[in-house]
Amino acid sequence: MTARQFLTVQEFCDRFAVSRSTYYRLVANGDLAPVHIGRAVRVRATDASNWADSLANDN
Repeated sequence: MTARQFLTVQEFCDRFAVSRSTYYRLVANGDLAPVHIGRAVRVRATDASNWADSLANDN
């Protein structure tokens, strides 16, 4: 079984313990690029992981 390539906004927020407001701020700042699939909005799992890794590198 392969890992999921995309996360819903809610899954992203749950996985990284951030609010939806924080998610939207990350998108507005260019830290995350949303993917639109029809009317659905998703986050690439690799983008989410890269974002989380960048937090560890900032410290």
